[in-house]
Amino acid sequence: MRRDAALFLWKWIQAPTRIGSVWPSGRALGRAMAAELDLSLPGAIVELGAGTGPVTATLLQSGVPPDRFYAIERDPALAATLRKHLPEVRVIEGDAGDLPALMRAAGVERVAAVVSCLPLVSLPRALVRRVIEGSFEILHPDGCFVQFTYGAVSPIPLRHFHLQARRVRRVWRNMPPAAVWRYSRVPGEPVARDRG
Repeated sequence: MRRDAALFLWKWIQAPTRIGSVWPSGRALGRAMAAELDLSLPGAIVELGAGTGPVTATLLQSGVPPDRFYAIERDPALAATLRKHLPEVRVIEGDAGDLPALMRAAGVERVAAVVSCLPLVSLPRALVRRVIEGSFEILHPDGCFVQFTYGAVSPIPLRHFHLQARRVRRVWRNMPPAAVWRYSRVPGEPVARDRG
């Protein structure tokens, strides 16, 4: 575990805007995110930015079936760590901005929930738009997008998206403390607002 944390720290040093934290997320945060999932919905459960896998492991321990679970990780070294420690998980090495194509290549057409560990507030706006639009493109109509943040406001800029948003939990036992947000479609509205 210490070796995984050291790898995570090294990746943060190399690219702090892509990693978002100097320390991997904790189990308490993973449990808080898992509590928002409706496993009765059909489709896959997808984690974006799985890193070294602490949230991944907690999602599995919380009852997410491994055969429905996909972890998306862009960094090859982090993806290799995931495969080594969690061999039951399907790890897809790729960019979360390409989620619909990545999932179609894996034979998945519909997703029940997306759990995002991406540092959305520090990513380029165009990439955030691709992540959100792509996630809702394949998300079940009643599915949700679950995101955590260390900030006080929504990590998804709602002026750019028609989404129902709720801060559902504050996780004080995470280092640093984090908030969990849950996003879903606004009935009858397109997810993306006018790009102008």
